[in-house]
Formats: sequence, structure tokens, C-alpha cells
Amino acid sequence: MANTMPHGDAPDAVEGFRRCVHEVLRIADSSCGVEELEPELEHALRILQGNFDLRDRLEEEIVSLLDTPVEGVIELVSFVMHELRWPPVKAEIERRLAHPTGDVSNRRHYEAMLDAFHDSWRDRDLYRRYG
Repeated sequence: MANTMPHGDAPDAVEGFRRCVHEVLRIADSSCGVEELEPELEHALRILQGNFDLRDRLEEEIVSLLDTPVEGVIELVSFVMHELRWPPVKAEIERRLAHPTGDVSNRRHYEAMLDAFHDSWRDRDLYRRYG
């Protein structure tokens, strides 16, 4: 697992988040379950929490992930948004549910990510953080 990025260092924090996303996708592609993903999900959360001054840029990064809701992306968005609950990310997920385009099977993925914005998120027990 990589180190967290320095607070407030825009290129490093955004690039660090992108590297973290890449690592989550790599792990998700070669594993089953969230146990192996959780350390990188925690790392992503630390980057997002530690760089509040870059929230707009980091929100854009998360929203861009919604274009391809594959395994890894679903877990990442769900995990970090359960903690952060950023309204623009929630609004974008809701928009995609209200006005679906492309692959209709993505609806289930968007619904799963939207569920993470609630205290009663049904997948929360999959993670040690909430156990």
C-alpha cells in the first residue's frame, strides 16, 4: 500500500488518488471479495479526507469513475461515499439513475453506490471498518 499524499499538494494528491484507483481496479480484477481491496479503499479515503482544499478536483475524479461502474469502482465509490457523503457525487448517481444511458445493467451498480450514502448501507458489514 502506498503512503498518503502530502496535504494540499494538488498534483500529488490527485495523482495519488488516481494511482490508488488503478490499484483497486488491479486487485478487484484478480480477487474475490472486499478483504483484499479494503487497505486500498482506506488509502483512497485518507487521500480524500486529507485534501479538503482539493475537494472539487477529487469529486470530479470520483464522478468520472461513474462512467465505467465495474468491480472495484463500485466498491471504491461506495466505501468512500459512505464516509464522506458528498452531495455532488450523490446527485450525479441519482441523475444517472433518473436518466439512464448506455448499458442498462449499470442501473444495479448505481443503486448499490447510492445505497452507501445511507447509515443502513446493506454492504457495510462486508468491511472490517464497520465490523
